[in-house]
Amino acid sequence: MDPILKEQYIASLILKERFAGLTESERSQLSSWRQESPEHERLYAHLSSKDFSEDLSRYGQIDVERGLEEYHRRYAHTTPRRRLGYRYGWVAAVVILMIGIPAFFFYKADRPVASERIEPISSKAVLVLGGGKRIDLTVKEADVFEQGNASVRNNGTELQYVASDTLVKEEQVRYNELIIPKGGEFTLVLADGTKIWLNSQTKIKYPVTFAQGGRDVYLEGEAYFEVAKDSLSPFRVTMRNNVQVEVLGTSFNVRGYTDEAMVETVLETGSVRITDGGEQVVLVPGEKALCRPDRKIEVAPVRTELYTAWHKGEYIFENESLEHIFSQFSRWYGLEVFYANEEIKSIAISGDVQRYDDINILLRAIEIAGGVHCKLNGRTLVVGW
Repeated sequence: MDPILKEQYIASLILKERFAGLTESERSQLSSWRQESPEHERLYAHLSSKDFSEDLSRYGQIDVERGLEEYHRRYAHTTPRRRLGYRYGWVAAVVILMIGIPAFFFYKADRPVASERIEPISSKAVLVLGGGKRIDLTVKEADVFEQGNASVRNNGTELQYVASDTLVKEEQVRYNELIIPKGGEFTLVLADGTKIWLNSQTKIKYPVTFAQGGRDVYLEGEAYFEVAKDSLSPFRVTMRNNVQVEVLGTSFNVRGYTDEAMVETVLETGSVRITDGGEQVVLVPGEKALCRPDRKIEVAPVRTELYTAWHKGEYIFENESLEHIFSQFSRWYGLEVFYANEEIKSIAISGDVQRYDDINILLRAIEIAGGVHCKLNGRTLVVGW
């Protein structure tokens, strides 16, 4: 049996033993697997003692029946080798829904996915001052320095502005730009107290101190905002295509990479107004707005943690395509991803991963959950059957 399918099947037996009971044949197969190595026995003991209540609550909203139908459809018309997956089609869904990726996939497969150490995402950023000077904040070239009428402090993970005057005249406004490279992340605290978590491959341009009448920043990429309240000075985030998010005091996530055809805003608390061309919508907590060229703004209710957990070091996905998931991994680890088959891109799985996990663990998780094979050659990841 294909190793991936076997791991799916063993996982299903462990779960079935816990929740439904095994047949004699299944009990014998599980026992044989446990005896193959001490590592198998440790994994069995870990999963057998796990409390699934949190996982069940997290994934309780997933349409299991629909997920199984999709899994069956995917495997029912494939080659004989892959048709084996149909017999265990429910397994992957059960594993991801009830265990979650981290609990099952600390299991180390016999073959490594990556032959070299690839570091996970870490604090990296370059600060560009108004005059064009560039400072690498990762190496803390300057821990504390003056910029206009503000002092700037860098501790290697967060850049903080403390202004001597909270507001300045318009002609006195100076702009800085913070650039987060592939594989990096950083936190920024603006002079008004607004805190911003910046994801990989993100740029933000902002005033050192704000002028009266408004607080404007310009973003390319993805960031999570906790905006300091100021009813007299609205906070505005301008994205590409002049999409604008305006708030008074709130927490939200906004995403608009140049290689994606949309700007996405998800509101956790407060209220925001989205402007796209001549159209405006107001979001309430728990809603997402999608802005796309030449289309009306789309608003829908969502589980906000699916879009905001990244700033806490976790990535949660629900029926998400492998193409979207690997686009995240590409930014975190600085990878180029290629697919052996276009169909692979649309495979959807659910689960959660830690942003700082070893790449081998994450790729093995994806292999087993999606029934695919991943191979790393340097910084190039090839995904195939």
